[in-house]
Amino acid sequence: MKQLGLMIDMDLCIGCKTCIVACRNYHGLVDIEKAVPGEIPFYLRVESRREGTYPMISASHRVIPCQHCKTAPCMKACPTGAITKDGQTGIVQIDREKCTGEKKCLEACPWDVIQFDEAGGFAHKCDLCHDRVLFGELPVCAEVCMTNAITFGELELLKQKARAEGREIDRKMSPMSVVYLKPTPKNTLASP
Repeated sequence: MKQLGLMIDMDLCIGCKTCIVACRNYHGLVDIEKAVPGEIPFYLRVESRREGTYPMISASHRVIPCQHCKTAPCMKACPTGAITKDGQTGIVQIDREKCTGEKKCLEACPWDVIQFDEAGGFAHKCDLCHDRVLFGELPVCAEVCMTNAITFGELELLKQKARAEGREIDRKMSPMSVVYLKPTPKNTLASP
């Protein structure tokens, strides 16, 4: 089995959240009439960190999607077998029809990326746009990223590409199927 995943370049991510908006729209996560800020489901989030004082400020951003864990805690926690790992792609998916709404997967997820649809009574999450990937398309987040900070592909090939470009992989942040490239020291903003 080849494991598909994402590579996030923290030098290129500007924290614009275009990936979040595109993902929400593609997967129909936003009910325009009932949407309340802070309560809209998400399949990925952007975490930002700023350090320093003006005029020497540094900023870094990282996208946090489902990590499509090698041994997914959510899969182990699911009492009905609704969560499976695709044998061809390594993508972890939730079958909404089999989900009984016990929310054990939400509690088990160390990345806090599984959502729960109260009205439908089922859990749901990022599946790397499995329906698109099967037809050779990119996940929506990688397709719309304005700075090309999100790259999609076979996990080992993404790691090889990073090493070939002389980039350092943040091993602490990259234990699963999302590879994070460490930011380079040049990311310091200064006012003239």
